[in-house]
Amino acid sequence: MKLHFLFAFLLATAPCSEGKVKNKISLQWSICDKNPQTVLQKLGEDSYDPDKLDPISYYDTHPPMYAPRGFMFRTKVRAGKEISVVKVKVNTSTTDVAHAKCLWDRYGNDTSFFCAKQSTIKGSQMWRKKQVALAENFTTVAWDELVEFGPYWNPKWKKLNITGYQADFDDVVAGSHHLMELEAKVPLNESHVAYNKITNHLKKAGVVICNPEEPKIS
Repeated sequence: MKLHFLFAFLLATAPCSEGKVKNKISLQWSICDKNPQTVLQKLGEDSYDPDKLDPISYYDTHPPMYAPRGFMFRTKVRAGKEISVVKVKVNTSTTDVAHAKCLWDRYGNDTSFFCAKQSTIKGSQMWRKKQVALAENFTTVAWDELVEFGPYWNPKWKKLNITGYQADFDDVVAGSHHLMELEAKVPLNESHVAYNKITNHLKKAGVVICNPEEPKIS
C-alpha cells in the first residue's frame, strides 16, 4: 500500500465559521524533496526547528476504504490536548453542511470542496455525535472497523513568506518517508494568480513538486 494513498486530505482543517463557507481557498503543493531541511534551504529559510511538533494518526479500514472516496479520520495532539477530526470531500452543490467548517482546496489543477468537524477527545469517545453525523450524511461508516495508521510525527513550519504570501510547511514522518506539503490560504478571487506565482517561485528555487501532484491520500 502506498503511503500517499493513505494520506489524502490530511493536514489542514481550514479555519472558517461553523456552518459557513469562508471566502478563501487552500492552495497546496505536495513536495518530493528528500527532507524538510532541504526544502527550507532552497526557500532561503534557515534550517530552524519547527514551530510545532505533534504526533498525528489516521484511521481507515485495512486496506483503506474511505480515503479513496474522500473521507478522512484523524487524531492529533495540540497544546497538550488530543483532538479528533472528520473531514469529507463533498459535492460543490452542497451549500448547507451543519456544524462543519468548509473550504476549497486546490492541488495542481484539481480543485475540491471539503467540510470538517474537529472535537476534543474525552475519555474513550474518539468521534463525537456531530462528527459522526457529518460523515454519515454522505456514507455509512463502519466505525468499529477503523484501524490506526500511526502515530507519526508531524513537524510544521509556520508563516513562511513565499512571494508575499504567507504559507505553512509541514511534514508527516512515516518511517524513512517524508510526506511534505506546502499550504497557503488566499482569497478566492486571488487563487489563480497566487497559485501561479508560488508555483513558479518553487520551481525557480529548485523545490521538487511531486508529479503527478496529489493530496497525501491519493
